Amino acid sequence: MDSPSFNLVDEAWIPVVEGGRPRVLSLIDALSRAHEIDGLATANPLEAVAVLRQVLLPVYLDACGIPDSEGEWKQRWRDGHLPAERIKEYLGDQRARFDLFGSRPFGQVTGLRTAKDEDKPASLLIAATATGNNVPLFTPRTEANPPALTPAEAARAMLATQCWDTAAIKSGAADDPQAKGGKTTGNPTGPCGALGVTVPIGRNLAETLLLNSPIVRQPPPDDVPQWRRERAMTSAWEVRGPVGLLDLLTWQSRRVRLIPERNAAGEIVVRRVVLTAGDRMQPLPQDVEPHTAWRRVDKPRAGQAPVAPVRHPVGRDAWRGLGPMLATVPQEGASFSSSILLAQLADLGVDDVPLQVLTVGVAYGNQSAVVEDVIADLIPLPLAAFAPGEVRQLIETVVVQAEDLRRAGNRLDDDLRRASGGDPVPWDKGLRPGDALMQDLNRVVRRLLAGLQRDPDRYDDAEDAWRTAAQSMALKVAEPALAAAPPTAFLGREDGKQKKAYRASLAEVWYRASVRKILGIES
Repeated sequence: MDSPSFNLVDEAWIPVVEGGRPRVLSLIDALSRAHEIDGLATANPLEAVAVLRQVLLPVYLDACGIPDSEGEWKQRWRDGHLPAERIKEYLGDQRARFDLFGSRPFGQVTGLRTAKDEDKPASLLIAATATGNNVPLFTPRTEANPPALTPAEAARAMLATQCWDTAAIKSGAADDPQAKGGKTTGNPTGPCGALGVTVPIGRNLAETLLLNSPIVRQPPPDDVPQWRRERAMTSAWEVRGPVGLLDLLTWQSRRVRLIPERNAAGEIVVRRVVLTAGDRMQPLPQDVEPHTAWRRVDKPRAGQAPVAPVRHPVGRDAWRGLGPMLATVPQEGASFSSSILLAQLADLGVDDVPLQVLTVGVAYGNQSAVVEDVIADLIPLPLAAFAPGEVRQLIETVVVQAEDLRRAGNRLDDDLRRASGGDPVPWDKGLRPGDALMQDLNRVVRRLLAGLQRDPDRYDDAEDAWRTAAQSMALKVAEPALAAAPPTAFLGREDGKQKKAYRASLAEVWYRASVRKILGIES
C-alpha cells in the first residue's frame, strides 16, 4: 500500500454546528474561525468531550499560552475571538505531528505490536459497538463484522478511547517489560471514565474554549501536550501524576496503532487496530483536573484520597445534580466542591453569556470492563446562581423540592399497595408515580433555569410559577395510581408492623398534604 496521509490540521474531521447546521471542519478552520462556529456537535458526547480535551483546548492553550491571571482571561474574553495567526503559525510548526499515518503518527506508537502480532477490529475503539465481552443491546454489528472507519472517524474514536476506554485486561505490547503472558492486567478506565465531566458551553466555540481554560498562575515549564514531547511515544508505560494541565488533557491512557488500508473505491479506511496498556494516572489531581465536581470522602481507606470525583448517575437529568455544580465557594466541612472551571467563572463575574453546561459520563459494568450506559445532558445555568442570593436559593430549593415530591409520589404508591394487601415494590423496580413526575418536572425546571438566565430579577415570579406547575403536575400524576387501586384498597387494612391503617382515601389525603407542605402552600 502507498504511504497514506490524513493530517488533522487541514483535513475535515471535527463535527461542529455552524449557523445552526452540522458541518465537519479541519483543526485549523475550527480554531481560526471559532468565533463563527456555534459549537461542537454533541451527537456523540464521548467524542465531543475527547476532541475538546485532547486536541482543541490543548492546541489553543499551547499556542496562545494558558491564562495566568484574571486580567489576562478577561482580556481574551473581551477580544471575542481566538488569535488566528498565532494558532496558524503553531499548527504550521507542528503540522508533521498531526498526521494520522505519518512517520510519527498522531496519538500512536509507530510499529506497535503484540507478542503474537495480533490486531483487533476497529470496533475496539467505539464504546457503543460490539467487541469482545462488550456487546451492547440491539447493536447491528458483531465482532466478526467490524466497521470500516474513515480516517476522520478513526481519529475521533481513538481520542474517545484515550478518555473513556474500559478497564481490565489489555493486550501486552511485544516489548512491554510489564506485560505477563502477553497481557497487562489492572488497567483502569480512561481518566474521564472516573469523572462526572462538566463542560461549560458558550455562545460559540471561541467562548467555549475560553470558558474551559483554567487560570494557572505558574504553569510548569515542562508541561507540554503529547505531540510536543521530544521523544516519540513508545509501548512502555508508567504510573505517574500529570506534569500539568496540558499533560493531563492529552493523557495517553492507552497505546494505539491504527492500521490503514484501501477499500474497493481506493479510499483509506481503518478496519483493524492494535491497542495495549498506557499510562496510569495516580493520583487524580483535584488542583489540576478542570472538568468535574468533587465530593468529600468521610472515611477514606488507606491510600485513598479525601475527595473523589462526583459521578453522574444513570437516569437522572443534569439539573438534579446542580448542588455540587453550585458549590463554588470553598467551605470547611462541605460535602461537595464545584469544578475548577465553574468556581473560576463565579469569581470572574462574567455576566454577559447565556451559559449552558454539558454533562457527560459513562456507567461501566462487570468490573468496569464493559460500557453499560452513556450519560449526557445539556442544561442552561444562570450565572446569577453562582453568587449567594435569591436566584441561587431558589434553584437549590427547586432541586430539593422536586426530589421530595418524587419521594412523596413513590410513597403514595407504597401506601396504595399496602391498602390493597400487598407490599411496596423495591425502590429500583418499575416506574412509580414519583419517578414519572420527575419526567414532567424536567420540562418545568429547564424553563425555569432558562427564564432566570434571561431575567434573574424576576425570581419571585419564577418561584410562583414553579409552585403552581409543580403542584398541578404532582396531583395529576397521582390520578392513574388512585384510579387503578382495586376495591380492597378502599376498604383498606391494618398493618401490624407499621401499627397503622392503610386505605386509598387516607393515602390520597396524606399525599396531598405532603405536596402542599413540600411546596410551602398553605391549605
